Amino acid sequence: MSRDAIHLTVIVLLFLGLGLVLLYSASGVIAEQNPRYQDSTHFLKKQGTWTLVAILVFIAAARIPFEFWARTRTILFAVTLGLLVIVLIPGIGSQINGARRWLYAGGWYFQPSELAKLTAAMYVCGHLAADPARVVRFRDGFLPVFGAMLLTCGLIVVEPDLGTSAFIGFVLTTTIVVAGVRLGHLAPPMAAGASLAAIYVATHLSHVLPRLKAWWNPESDLQGAGHQVHQSLIALGAGGLWGEGLGRGTQKLFFLPEVHSDFIFPVIGEELGFLGAISVVLLYVAFGVTGWRILNRAKSTFGFLLAFTLTLYIVLQAAFNLMVVTRLVPAKGIPLPFLSFGGSSLCFTLAAAGILVNIANQSSQTSEIKLQKHEEPNTA
Repeated sequence: MSRDAIHLTVIVLLFLGLGLVLLYSASGVIAEQNPRYQDSTHFLKKQGTWTLVAILVFIAAARIPFEFWARTRTILFAVTLGLLVIVLIPGIGSQINGARRWLYAGGWYFQPSELAKLTAAMYVCGHLAADPARVVRFRDGFLPVFGAMLLTCGLIVVEPDLGTSAFIGFVLTTTIVVAGVRLGHLAPPMAAGASLAAIYVATHLSHVLPRLKAWWNPESDLQGAGHQVHQSLIALGAGGLWGEGLGRGTQKLFFLPEVHSDFIFPVIGEELGFLGAISVVLLYVAFGVTGWRILNRAKSTFGFLLAFTLTLYIVLQAAFNLMVVTRLVPAKGIPLPFLSFGGSSLCFTLAAAGILVNIANQSSQTSEIKLQKHEEPNTA
């Protein structure tokens, strides 16, 4: 394995170990008190199973040559679109809290939008890398990738999941800008898309405005839309420098909703203190720095674009989650990569990390081959 691949693997393993410990601390009491579970290890056992599956996914993704994803991008993307349509069908897609985002079978949930993060990136990066010259052309360069992005985001918005849709749209837009698309091609459809999205939000997503008001002034609705973020800030402030100690936090005791999933970071702040919280942040920074090195050492356009997109996905998602729990942006259900409870998110995050490892290894092997050829003595 290359040095970057080893660094990334160590970071991922640290995240996985930390995630299981923190999940048990955050969810033990609520799982034990819940009449449905009555087992303090319920969420730990489920996440432990998903962690084993995710590790296998990571190993497989690290071994599969990353060029494979460029060759199969159209099939994978078509399958994803099919799943995003199927999840909207009543009786097939599971509806939770008014949103139809999951497919359910045998006690396990699968979220197609998590798969969409990967396959949409593969399609966009693969299409642009297949012929780098066409990125500046509208019909066969910009239009296919923008159409793919529009289809993906549109289907996810209808679930409804505005946050994930906006997140995917932002990352893929950044990717096509980095690839060299003309801003004159991008600006008009982006403006039209933003206008349509605003109209849809105003007419169909009535919960968005209260969330914006609660973000601007949480004290105006502490028992409603502002409750979660308010309790999150209390938890973060209560930890001080050193924290209350692992397992000794109190905000997880039915004060802070979704404490084992989207709002697990405040548990870190309360129980491990500022030093523990900043250590987790620095671990994400280390992941981002390693991903940056991998993409800069990639030997192909597809490897560069895919490494850029996958690194941006993970680091930006972590940053967005941290901004939500600290009230820097409006609340939205975006999980904290590697740490939040959720099998789909964990598996596809590990898949992305595995692909980055493969890109790093192949780049290193290519460099070694070139170096060996350069060092071969001239016997002619």
